[in-house]
Amino acid sequence: MTKARRECLKEAWVWFDEQGFTEDSHIVKAYRTWFSVDKDWAMRELCLLGVLSPEKQKSYQDQLRAKEQKRAEKKAAKSAKSMQPALDTLFQDENFFFIAGYTPGGAQYGITREEEEELEAAELEPENLELHTERFDQCFF
Repeated sequence: MTKARRECLKEAWVWFDEQGFTEDSHIVKAYRTWFSVDKDWAMRELCLLGVLSPEKQKSYQDQLRAKEQKRAEKKAAKSAKSMQPALDTLFQDENFFFIAGYTPGGAQYGITREEEEELEAAELEPENLELHTERFDQCFF
């Protein structure tokens, strides 16, 4: 614990003794107002001082665990979502491999899934592979 933190806790202890709180008092709210800190910070310091009842401390620790778990779940969901290719969902559907656009009447046009399969099959034929290799060599060597 740093020296500044120890000094702050000493000041908080003096403040707490002067207040004369009872069990029903809103200690956390008063601490937040007096020291201008957020709820989490107030709860941490009051737990360090040992002025909260064991039930309140346990309740606070449970809240912290729930927040951390929720944060971890959001992070996992966000990373899983970022792994999904966004373009696939934007420009594809059950009929089209690639949706190039829409006609004025609202009909889709582009490359259908059957056409894409035919194109892939044609690219894998030996004469087409040689053509691609020649183009690759011309571009990069």
